Amino acid sequence: MYRDFIQQVTGPDGRVDFLDPSYVAQACEYLNVPAEIAEAFRAETERIRGDAERARRAVSFHRELFVEKRPAKPINDQLLAMGPASGMFAAVVYLGGLPQVMEVYEAKGIPEHVLIDTLGDMVIWMRHHRNKYGAWGLSQLHWLIRHWSGQLFKLGRLQFMNIAYDKPVKAFRHKATGRVLALADSGVRFRADGQVDGTNGNFDPEGGWTSHYAFDGKAHAGNPIGPDGSASRETVVLPAGEWELVLQRGDPVLDVHIPEGEKMAHERCLDSYRRAVVFWADHFPETRPKAFVCTSWLLSPQFRTLLPPDSNIVRFQRDYYVTPVLSDEEQTLERVFGFRTKLEHLPNVPRETSLQKIVYDYLASGRRIHGAAGFRLIGERET
Repeated sequence: MYRDFIQQVTGPDGRVDFLDPSYVAQACEYLNVPAEIAEAFRAETERIRGDAERARRAVSFHRELFVEKRPAKPINDQLLAMGPASGMFAAVVYLGGLPQVMEVYEAKGIPEHVLIDTLGDMVIWMRHHRNKYGAWGLSQLHWLIRHWSGQLFKLGRLQFMNIAYDKPVKAFRHKATGRVLALADSGVRFRADGQVDGTNGNFDPEGGWTSHYAFDGKAHAGNPIGPDGSASRETVVLPAGEWELVLQRGDPVLDVHIPEGEKMAHERCLDSYRRAVVFWADHFPETRPKAFVCTSWLLSPQFRTLLPPDSNIVRFQRDYYVTPVLSDEEQTLERVFGFRTKLEHLPNVPRETSLQKIVYDYLASGRRIHGAAGFRLIGERET
């Protein structure tokens, strides 16, 4: 239990010394850190303890991030400014935040297995750091602070975080049939193909158009977003007596993220959605999220024609009402081929998996891929 761990690592003076070798060993064991990474933690902690100035800085960063809970971005910026070679220094500071995030979980009554699963992302990003820089460390601090401050939770296959919906989209549900239709908010510039102007760096000054939404008290009028994830310049009118507004900017939603390392089986994703609904009702009853939302390369509309309909990616997409966002193929290239690259370097990327071959052939033919966003209303298909 949380209290057991905290008592074990608390010294006679009532303090937890995160630079104590015994703390580091117990924290690594608690989080199931692989032996080679645990050894990197041990070696870096010893190095910090042997340098009074590094130890002072480590304690200061830890206090500001996890005890005083100051705004994390400037502190993380300082850690990152120390350079990739200091990635293990940052990792030790973050490992030191375990007792503090335990207190957050304990106060909300969140089970320990959720904490261990959630913080397991640290190992994934430490492997990324090593692959990129040749040594163990952490450099995705702006992302991981969400895990270490109790904002993001891994529930089964997927991760969830409560946010305010921020897309220029309004979703409506027909009161009789349950049909869902999305309209673009006013002021979004689209190309003639219905994608946001500037997607993939391509602009449409001649054929482009700007969306418009209006509500006169009797009906909602605007530009619909179709099932292919593109907006239409034709205006539709939704009578207020027949259609209810169910999602708009500012509404509480659960932001969905897909950590790497496991197959994205559709049944496991559905299980995660069900878990998330129960989890928020049990531990955050003051928040009533209206939808699951996701912005990802996995929602790329091109995959619906490139991949078979029973592929995990296409089945994941079908759970969402896909909406256009300003995007390009950068994230797709990184996730599919395993590293950041540019289109001009396409001939050098690996083509070992079926997905790599499909994406390579598509891009090599001169066509483009871009990400998208999507929403999945809560309460419709989780039970």
